[in-house]
Parts: sequence; structure tokens; C-alpha cells
Amino acid sequence: MKKLFIISFIALTAHQAFAQSPSLIGVVRKNYYTTVFDTLFGGEYEQFDSCTVRLGNLNPATGQVDNIGTAAYTRSVNLTGAALNPYDNSYVFIGNTDLLALSLTNGQIITNVPLTDPLGDSYFDNFRFNNADSTLYGLARVVGDNQNLTQTYLAKVNTATGVITRISPQAIGLGYALAGSTIDPYQMVFYYSTGANIVGLDLYNGSVYSIMPIVNPDGIVFDNFAYSCVDTAIYGLVRKNYFSTIQDPLFPDIETQVLDSSTVRLGKINPATGVVTIISPYSVSLGGYSLNAGAAVDPNTLTYYYNNGGNIIGVSLITGLQTSYQPLNFEDGQYFDLMRNLNNCYDAYPKRLETTTSAPEQLLVDDINLFPNPAQDYFTLLTSKDYGKVEVAVYSVQGGLVSKQTLPLTNNTRVGLEGLSNGLYSVLITNADGKILGKKKLLIAK
Repeated sequence: MKKLFIISFIALTAHQAFAQSPSLIGVVRKNYYTTVFDTLFGGEYEQFDSCTVRLGNLNPATGQVDNIGTAAYTRSVNLTGAALNPYDNSYVFIGNTDLLALSLTNGQIITNVPLTDPLGDSYFDNFRFNNADSTLYGLARVVGDNQNLTQTYLAKVNTATGVITRISPQAIGLGYALAGSTIDPYQMVFYYSTGANIVGLDLYNGSVYSIMPIVNPDGIVFDNFAYSCVDTAIYGLVRKNYFSTIQDPLFPDIETQVLDSSTVRLGKINPATGVVTIISPYSVSLGGYSLNAGAAVDPNTLTYYYNNGGNIIGVSLITGLQTSYQPLNFEDGQYFDLMRNLNNCYDAYPKRLETTTSAPEQLLVDDINLFPNPAQDYFTLLTSKDYGKVEVAVYSVQGGLVSKQTLPLTNNTRVGLEGLSNGLYSVLITNADGKILGKKKLLIAK
């Protein structure tokens, strides 16, 4: 597994989050139909012919979905997973049986490689990008000979080659629900649902970290997981169905239950206990929601966003009340699937280290932060007091020193980034005695 050269140390708070307007990236899908004449009934009907997919950007404040670039691709899309990599500026999804990475700048294909599992044929589902170690994790699903026994492994994939690497030494389950998945980047745990249980998998070794029955006090289903780095909580939608009992007119003695309506409320789940806490005092919208649209948390406004097929809906993480409801308006498309957002968990780091690694260095202080991030020509160090002269060193992800400056560390100390190109870096701050004051990740995006 790729190790980070540096580990940042300050928990992300709402005001420290990636400060920009909410930006939801996803797949814009458009279907095409052929008119067919039915000789049996003597009428015409539309038959699905093909579809195009492209990368799109959704503004949840307006519902406007703009295409990113002009490229469109004729492919089917695996709707169980997608990943947004803010460090190499790419969006990853599975089209047909290939793994594709599209550029967030122009929507063009960066890589298009077949998925391969050296240990045998498998699918790769429910995948998510982990900002804490820049790795794409998911579930490798292996179907048995009888097509009934499906074994599941935690796995990761190399987006440049399409090679799936199973992390779990043995199968950790027999299946999963379409509720989605999420990653706790601080504890390095991958969470998914079997429907009845919430399961946590250790990202270091693929073993079962936790498994708890889902305890839902007033609902049936907990779907559309989204982890929030602001308060380290897993949010989702609690759905409760209501049925009407009707009598079959052909068989008067038989009664049938028919779905009458559904309520949808925002909730959060404690993976250590499985207990779901419902936040919304009442249903935030009528009808259901699109599982393949996914969900996203905006850390700046503390809003949970989801898609019900035709609208983008915002719900407050605090009150559980609907804060926005906008019809989707497409530049050229019909559906917006697999949405992910750039700013949540951008600066996440592992707090729980791999058991085989040595203990991390102790930091001298814990109140130094870096802003803005991403940065362009400079960043500012935010502190609570004067620490005197310090050395601010900037390293590439390969560990090479690219910049070093000696500056007085007071609140709002400005550090220049002249001559540095776009990319991911690490910042190390030490005092005159060589003690480490702070470590941070930094993205330069000019």
C-alpha cells in the first residue's frame, strides 16, 4: 500500500474546509431510442438503443448540470461505484468492463484500461477514493461456480493499469447491499452495508474491523452513505415504507400489501454500535431517491445532498431540514449519476496507523493550520501565538525537498510558492531546536 510521506495533524473543522462553492461531479447520461413497429399489436413503441455518458458538474444551488468539455462516450456504466481524485484531477468510473479516468478539466479520457484480478475473475464494486493515502478502494466480488455463492474481499485498484489487488487474506462476506460505501480516512476503515449489518474493513490488512446489526428506530433502510470529515460521522437516508392492504378481486380470500408511500429522512449511523440516529423531524421529500446518484456532504455549509432522479436536494446536517430543492437542468443530458464532491475530506490524514509501523513523531504544538488549500502563489500559516523563527520546508510526494524558508511564525505568516508547479506536496514546520511543530498536506493548483 502506498504510504504518505507526511501525516498532517489538525482535524478538519468547518471553517478550515476547502473554501469554494459546492461542486458535485458525476456522470451525465443520455439515452437514445429507436421507434419500432409492433406487428402483433399494430402500433409503434420506443425501444432503447444506446446511451452516451460524459463528465458533468452540478451546481446544487441552481440545479444546473454543465458538461465538462465536449467529449461523450457510448458506454454502459457500472452504477455501484465512482471515485474523485482531487490530487491528479480525475474522475474514475467503470464503463462496460474497463476502468476509465476522465480529466476534471476537459472531460477527456486520461486512462482506459481493462479491469484484471490476478487471483481470478472478479468484479470491482462500491469503490471510493481515500484522500488519506491517495488510494482507490472497493469490494472485489467473486462469483462461485453455482452463481449463488458470492465471496467478497476488500481490494484496491491501480487506475493506471486496472490491476485489482485483494487486501483481505480471505473472503470477508458473501455480498453487500446497494446502500453504497464510505471511508473513514482518519481511522482508515472502509464501511459498507449488507442490508442487515454495517461492516467496517481495515484498510491496512482487509480484515473485518467491525460488524454491527443496523438498529433503525423508525425506518427500514439506511442508504446512500456519505462520510463527513467535519464531524467524523456517517450520514445517510432513512427510508420508511407504508403499505395499503387490498383484497384481490379474483381471490376474495387473499389480501395483498401494496406500497402506498415512503418517507425519507436524514440520519447518521454509529458504526461501533450500528445505531441509527434520525436527524430530520419529518420527511424531507416525497418519493424516493436515486441510489446510483450517490450522496455528498458539503463541509462549508454543513449540507447533505442527494438526487431523487429529477432534483438535487440539500438537507442540513444540524437540523435535518430541507435547505434546497432544485430541478436538474441539463446542458445536454437526462440523468446525473454517481455524484462525488471535491471539498469534503480533502485534507484528511490517518490518525490510526498500521500496527506494524512505528509510533508517529510527537508534534510540539497542535494549533498550526495552513490556508488556502489548494493554494496558488502562496499560503498562510494560522497560529494562536508567536513561535519565533521556524523553518518551513516543502516536499514533493516522492520526498524530495523543493523549497525551504526561515520565517517568523506568528498568526498569518505568509509563505511563498514561487517556482513550484501544480501538484500535491507536504509541508514540514520545525523550530530552531529541530522540533516538529506541524505537518500538513498542500495542493498547488494555479
